[in-house]
Formats: sequence, C-alpha cells, structure tokens
Amino acid sequence: MVLVSTLVALVLAGCAEADSGQDDAAREPSASSATTSSDPAAPEADVSPSEESAAPDAGAVPETLDFVGTTVSGDELDGASLVGRPTLLWFWAPWCPTCRGQIPQVQGLADDHAGELNVVGVGSLDSSEAITDFAGDVPGIVHLEDTDGELWKRFGVTEQSSFVLLDEDGSVAFEAGYGGTDELGARVDDVLG
Repeated sequence: MVLVSTLVALVLAGCAEADSGQDDAAREPSASSATTSSDPAAPEADVSPSEESAAPDAGAVPETLDFVGTTVSGDELDGASLVGRPTLLWFWAPWCPTCRGQIPQVQGLADDHAGELNVVGVGSLDSSEAITDFAGDVPGIVHLEDTDGELWKRFGVTEQSSFVLLDEDGSVAFEAGYGGTDELGARVDDVLG
C-alpha cells in the first residue's frame, strides 16, 4: 500500500511539473522570507519579496506553488511568495507521535538554513484547535491549517508524516513518507547546493 501511495505521489508530482508549461527562463524568482513567532496567535508569516527583486507575475508561478493557505493564526500565505527559495513542506497531524518526534529535526533544518530555506508545516487530519496547539510547540516556522486536506491532496500526500522538498523553482526535488526522513538533511543540502 505504501508503494502504491508513493507511486501515486510521484506521478502526481510529475504531472504538476509537466503541466506548468513554463521553462526555467520564464520564471522570475523572488527572494522571500518565512518567519514565525513562538506565539501561535501572533502573525507568523512575513513572506515578501526583497527590495532587489519584484514579486513574480502570475504567469511565473509554478503550479506547485500556485495556492493560498491559511496560517494557524488566520493570516493568508500565498504560495507564490515562496518562489525563489527552496521550500520544505512538512505534512503532519497533531495526534501523530512520529510527527511530534520530528519536531527537533524540522526545527534544526529551519534554524540551520534560516534565510535560505522556507519551512512550512501543513497540519491536517484534526480540528483547527488541535492543529493550532501542535503548531505552538514548533515555533520558528510557518504552519498552515489544512483541515479539509486540500494541500495534502495537491501534493499527493496520503500519510502523516510526509515531506515534500521543492527547489527554488518549485519543482519537486524529494519526497518522503512515514519513516523516510533519514536522508532529508542531505537532500536539503543538495537543493541548497
């Protein structure tokens, strides 16, 4: 079953990449930063283009990042703001002990690569209150509330805890499902080059 889920996720990721219809030259990356406060009620995302680079136009956003999510504090996060910097998406559920055990790894990656890697948690499979409570235990990264599972579906995620690593152009560089995170740090290093 895990093999089938992995194959489906890879096919979906390949389809999203193939459907974008844009070459690398057509994409105009922008530098962005994703920072959070340790207070889950505080505004957590400051994702904005740098002064040197303009925001990407709508045609330059890869399909993988063409979404809008809601942070646990109720703010909007436009996926287009992540273009131009590699992004690690962590799909977790609040009741998942494996997800909780991955907090140090995810926070370590966010801390070690601050300013060069976007780290975005995507909580689902529970109530918004439970998602917000879990996010409060993982300060320093952006957390999206995905109670309806729309982002999970978009990325072909079928199990918690899963990771999707996107390169600076929004192409899927690595995916890992439950228990497949041993090489996550090395894959992040590869993408950051």
